[in-house]
Amino acid sequence: MNPARTEYKFVISTNQRDRLCEEIGGRLGVDQAPGNEGRYPIISQYYDSPERDCYWEKVRRLQSRRKVRVRMYGSDLAAIPPTGFVEIKHKLDGVGGKRRLPVTVDVARRFVAGEQDALRDMLPTVGRSGRMIINEVFDMVERNGHEPAMQIRYDRCAFTTPDEMFRVTFDSDLLCRSGVHPLRADDPDYTQQILDPDLVMLEVKSIGPVPYWFRVWIAEAGLTRESFSKYCTAVEKHDPVLRALRGMPLTAA
Repeated sequence: MNPARTEYKFVISTNQRDRLCEEIGGRLGVDQAPGNEGRYPIISQYYDSPERDCYWEKVRRLQSRRKVRVRMYGSDLAAIPPTGFVEIKHKLDGVGGKRRLPVTVDVARRFVAGEQDALRDMLPTVGRSGRMIINEVFDMVERNGHEPAMQIRYDRCAFTTPDEMFRVTFDSDLLCRSGVHPLRADDPDYTQQILDPDLVMLEVKSIGPVPYWFRVWIAEAGLTRESFSKYCTAVEKHDPVLRALRGMPLTAA
């Protein structure tokens, strides 16, 4: 049996990030997959129902839940071109994971713009697992009425072991925008803050025990594990639909 995968999230300062990046740089390699030496922007389009069911399921800590996300990694200026994915984020009996299908940037853009055939036309070419993901996406989009609800943008710095058993990511400049917008790689047109600019989201994913040196650093820094959702925080602060449902005024950008 494979060791369980553990995930930890911490909200840290930019100064703490800089110190830890220096420490990690001597122990882990940078994630080269998206190019640009482990640093790359991420744009994510989250889907939800008009009643914001995904948000409420997370807030109420339902043990089994799922949501659709279309994600674009990278920049047109990077050594490696941007890449796209259609994903089902899921939690089953409290254990989280995701099923993802690689798509072209064009397919990702067209699907978010409402051209559902852009994804449906891939069915004959993606194999059994790909078809299952596409069918699940359409089950949520067509049967459950999920639609684009919130776009989120941030810059990621990622480190990993060669076997990817231990991975550390730092997400900074977390910004969002509600409503329907074109999906573009490294789009700078985001103004609504999810976190203060001086704060960074640190996420740790480990298969097996977290390395001792990292646990020592966490203890010495006095960090406490947090349950933090970029999507839920963005929706709480800036989604006019949710705030209307809750009878709350909109916040400033």
